[in-house]
Amino acid sequence: MLAKICLCLILYCPIAIAQSLPTHWKMVGKATLSVLWFDIYTAEFLTRNGKYSGTKEPLILKLNYLRAISQRQLLQETNKQLQRFTSKKQAALWIRSLASIWPDIKKGDQLAFWIDSQGTGHFFLKNSWIGSIKDQAFSAGFISIWLSRESSYPNLAKKLRGEP
Repeated sequence: MLAKICLCLILYCPIAIAQSLPTHWKMVGKATLSVLWFDIYTAEFLTRNGKYSGTKEPLILKLNYLRAISQRQLLQETNKQLQRFTSKKQAALWIRSLASIWPDIKKGDQLAFWIDSQGTGHFFLKNSWIGSIKDQAFSAGFISIWLSRESSYPNLAKKLRGEP
């Protein structure tokens, strides 16, 4: 019986901890993603100390959506972007996990991604926890979409990293 209780605590503890997005973190950078003449979202990148020191440290990315985006569109674009940092097969596995977490996005929604000190990625919609993916490789690949020098949007990545 004790073994079952310990197993439940191990399995559910990360979820219980993740139900609250950390507060009082400092902004590293902020930028708006525009495609053609459409503003898609404003992104904010935060760390505990307000400095970018790589993706191995805990961090938060907040996307404040300026237009509605269906779950299908969000998953398709994320899949395309993830393939820049991993294999098609791996991206497809991660997209299946994201499909069970992400809803349709409405104009004005905020989707936040927090990588904790263990490398687990936690998603929040309007500051409410909606799911986690306990895979350090996912967290690194996903955040690379916004922060990597190989990002599809290098100017956005540069601003988020706090570079001039």
